[in-house]
Amino acid sequence: MHSIKGRLLYQVGNRGLLFEHLSFYDVNLEDGKRKLIAKLSIGKLTRFLCHFRLYARLKRLDPRCAGKLDDSRYVVCVLGKIWLVDIQKKRVDKLIETRSGFGLLNYCESNNCLYWGDYGINANYDEINIYRLDGNLNIRIVYTFPEGSIRHIHNIVKDGDGFVVMAGDNEPEAGIYHANADWTKVTPWKNGEQRYRAVVGFPCMRGFIYATDSVETENHIRLIDANGKESILTAINGSCIYGCETKDYFLFSTTVEPHEGGGKLSLIFEKLGGGIKSRDITIVAVRKEDLSVRQVTSFKKDGWPMKLFQYGRCIFACGGQNTNSVWCSPVACKNFDGKTIKIEL
Repeated sequence: MHSIKGRLLYQVGNRGLLFEHLSFYDVNLEDGKRKLIAKLSIGKLTRFLCHFRLYARLKRLDPRCAGKLDDSRYVVCVLGKIWLVDIQKKRVDKLIETRSGFGLLNYCESNNCLYWGDYGINANYDEINIYRLDGNLNIRIVYTFPEGSIRHIHNIVKDGDGFVVMAGDNEPEAGIYHANADWTKVTPWKNGEQRYRAVVGFPCMRGFIYATDSVETENHIRLIDANGKESILTAINGSCIYGCETKDYFLFSTTVEPHEGGGKLSLIFEKLGGGIKSRDITIVAVRKEDLSVRQVTSFKKDGWPMKLFQYGRCIFACGGQNTNSVWCSPVACKNFDGKTIKIEL
């Protein structure tokens, strides 16, 4: 497999936005040559220690997600802050700190704006906000789930003139919602069961395809058709937190994560969740044309404890919707952690 060091956040043609050691690079994806864009403003000690991969994993120094505002400006969530990375100006600036106790998992791109929702433990079930960032760098709350309803937002997906919102985790209100274009109406669609607990989903010709994200129950890739009828396309060997769309496929990556709960001892002595069938991180492809399913590849979780040094997972670079060349970054995986690899479908 062709690989480059660091994590590719976004691909545009043969170039991409790369992150490594708390710095952003413009990288040529054909030869791997990179040019420094800018470094995050960080203390000298952290700047030194971030070169040690286990330290970076322990301290969660990698980005959560990235989104594209226009041809030169990207938005990245890392270190509890949302940053604007400007390739032309070769600078990175803090836009805003994330809400205390929260971060985000995904950006949704729509009409030159980015949308995201609060993601965090939220044990008290505080209200949960959905935000919009426009091209003028204005940020505002477009919708709020009331206190006591949901734990957090997993993802927001553009669907026609509106949006699909995926909320977690175990409460009856968790599941999949529909929102109209201006966010004046958000209504439950499929809620209240673990089969609707999802992070990755895509509108498709036959309806809505998504993968479940349950730690303790068996996971599947599922289809909801235009009439609301549900079907299972395939079982998968773990929860799904990451995926992407390519020219001809929807891709889903399974996660190796531990049993929920367990106290302090579970930081070291770990037990797989009931829905996690192995220590393999598996990439599954669903062909758009006929919804046929095949396994693309898999990676092995390394031996470091999951709660301390991160779950085994594979994160896809954004921006590959018009190609079948996929760039993905295995995390906490044997032989590939800290790299980005190219997969040809």
